Amino acid sequence: MNVKSQRRTVGIVLKVPLSPEQACFAVTLPEADFAFFGPNATEHAGSARLFEHPILFRVAVHKSAWSTGRWSKRSKVDVPSEVLAPVPKFIQDALDPKKFELYIDGQIRAATRPECEGYERAAVWEPDQVEQRLRDHLAGVQNGWVEQRRIK
Repeated sequence: MNVKSQRRTVGIVLKVPLSPEQACFAVTLPEADFAFFGPNATEHAGSARLFEHPILFRVAVHKSAWSTGRWSKRSKVDVPSEVLAPVPKFIQDALDPKKFELYIDGQIRAATRPECEGYERAAVWEPDQVEQRLRDHLAGVQNGWVEQRRIK
């Protein structure tokens, strides 16, 4: 199947297929981030009413998710400023696990462990990892990728 390459544009809503019967939705945000919504948002995936639904999580995703058409473009919406605002992500030093940093809006600063708790690890997720995380969330089970990326 020849799929036309899709460009990344803030506000584009993408359909994230989880099975032949189920899909979630992602909204393109600045940098490499996407906000993910559950299947209950289907009827609002083409309008700003999408943001009336809870954001399940927000992570950076590898470009292959949208550039190859794996996640198909559905619509474009105006993203509320509070959703566009950058969200901190933590970095934990692999050689010195007591050393932490916070990444936000292209800047990195030293941080303490308590400052980093509750944030996602700075990482770029592969499309299949995000799809599994969504399936696990909907099934109410822990996700191995989330556990692997927790603060150690």
